[in-house]
Amino acid sequence: MKRAALALSLIALPVVAAEPQQVPVIGETIDVRVVNVEVVATSEGQLVKGLSASDFRLLVDGREVPVEFFTEVEEGTAAASSNSPNSPIRAAEPVGRSYLVFIDESFAVAKPRDVVLGNLERDLSVLGPKDRMAILAFNGKSIEVLCPWTADRAVLAASLRDARKREAYGNKALGLHRGLERDETWAREMAEAGALEGDALQAVLDAISRRASPEARTQLGKTALAMAGTLRGFEVPEGRKVMLLLSGGWTVGVAPRLFGPVVNAANQLGYTLYPVDVASPTPDTLIMLDAVAAQTGGKVANSVHLDVLRTVATDSGSYYWLGFTPAWKADDRGHFIQVESLRPGVKVRARSGFPDLSKSTENLRKAESVLLFGGDREDRRLRVLLGKKRTLGRKEMEIPVTVGVPVEALALTPSGRGYIAEAPLAVAAVDEKGGRAEVPTARLRVAVKELPQAGGYARFQTTLHLRQAPQRLVFTVRDEVSGETIWQEVEVQP
Repeated sequence: MKRAALALSLIALPVVAAEPQQVPVIGETIDVRVVNVEVVATSEGQLVKGLSASDFRLLVDGREVPVEFFTEVEEGTAAASSNSPNSPIRAAEPVGRSYLVFIDESFAVAKPRDVVLGNLERDLSVLGPKDRMAILAFNGKSIEVLCPWTADRAVLAASLRDARKREAYGNKALGLHRGLERDETWAREMAEAGALEGDALQAVLDAISRRASPEARTQLGKTALAMAGTLRGFEVPEGRKVMLLLSGGWTVGVAPRLFGPVVNAANQLGYTLYPVDVASPTPDTLIMLDAVAAQTGGKVANSVHLDVLRTVATDSGSYYWLGFTPAWKADDRGHFIQVESLRPGVKVRARSGFPDLSKSTENLRKAESVLLFGGDREDRRLRVLLGKKRTLGRKEMEIPVTVGVPVEALALTPSGRGYIAEAPLAVAAVDEKGGRAEVPTARLRVAVKELPQAGGYARFQTTLHLRQAPQRLVFTVRDEVSGETIWQEVEVQP
């Protein structure tokens, strides 16, 4: 879906008092969030245990920063000998993991997918006492939550069985892509006949190798956005987070840049990616998947016996937890993380970055979350009124929108002889084919001389420019008082 434009203007701040309670005034706050970096250390392919904080060097944007918190986790339990005094994890305490299983049905092939899912069900016994799992499926258009976060193995087993009954579309996508291989066969046959040779043959082969099925490229764009949107929008648990990504590894070669948002989202939220090729794994595709996973500290999870859960549990169960507190600026800048081993012969894997997200961006992520997975009914407190649509050519339309925000959700701060408040407004859209768009964010700003009483609404007017297509819009505003995000959704018909 094409990006929509947004124009903003303030109408008024009417107050309809429902209670004699005044809106609270917000003071300055300091962000003291800790960035957690899970580091896997290996030597000659084997996990290395017993290291301390002094065995690592942590750099952010090329500058060394102190490791403020340090814990060694060994097979799902905090080791007693290596915890720093200020570590939030007590020695010998079980450390839970959250396994997010994402089944990409748009590129998965049924038979290998079902083998992997069957083995996941078989190996649920490896889950620790504090581990839990969620299972989601993407059919090429929409995401379905097959099982929310739970530690109930019986529920997980039933969901994995149900997942094996669902349709997979990977054979179709793979067939379209493999059709291009006939061009390579033709080129080599022409070479044998003497019609192509030398530089001419190589030029043809190079051109063919860079080709991809247009259908596959288009679908991959939707699938990659769904993967990234799932990470950003689905409920984010505390602690160690891993994502088992069941898809077709050959897609990485179609357009590697499309996987950038997936890696960025994983690094934003501290997820370690473990891709599993459930289409037609080859050494080349597994190497490509491994390169994607390595940027988040993970690795490709394909094995000879496809015992994926055991592989991931072993790799993610023993690691070093390094924590530091950056100077948060909320400027949407990304920061590069590098962890170095100071022990000779020891290699490390860790995520490659973290973002300093602004409130506007965080609000937009919430809009995407509501769009994909729905929102809490008690937070549906915005009021949205659509005006008369106006056609702009054959493909676009313009819609005036009035947004009502409860005044008690605004962060009023003293300014001169009155008070001001700002709140980021985010709008996300999805059309009937599953295409999504992020409407450029705007800041709602009001100024009042006296504190209003709770129960009223501040009204703002916006203008949306959208495609001429049926679609659903989600509006979100962060409630600075409660820290929650309030929202509303509307349907738009051309």
